[in-house]
Amino acid sequence: MLRESVRFVAIKTVKKPARVMFKTKSGETVYFKALKTVRRKVVQFRAKKKCGAFI
Repeated sequence: MLRESVRFVAIKTVKKPARVMFKTKSGETVYFKALKTVRRKVVQFRAKKKCGAFI
């Protein structure tokens, strides 16, 4: 009977608030709030393969 530990990492795409700040040509500083898309690791777990049926 074959037993093998396999490691999976689930990744979820979430939106994180970010602050954007820059200077214009006239020297004025402008900033505003935006949403930044980030890939975040959700869960890391191990699965055991009991038989070769799911190959």
